[in-house]
Amino acid sequence: MAKEQLVAKVVVSEKPDDDILRMVAEFVKKRGCYKTEYIIDPDILGGIVIRIGDKVYDGSVRSRLETIRQSI
Repeated sequence: MAKEQLVAKVVVSEKPDDDILRMVAEFVKKRGCYKTEYIIDPDILGGIVIRIGDKVYDGSVRSRLETIRQSI
């Protein structure tokens, strides 16, 4: 799939504010995406997960808690 056809799928726990939308737009644009789909999923507890093609950028609270749990 050509980079210009990549769609960034962004999972958040609640509707993002304008600052978050702007930061996400810059982040995905640097990675070749110009289209973004937002999914609201309260199960991630907070933070953000961005999927671009086969790459996942996981900044969710759930992921951080799991990392801490595994290190204990």
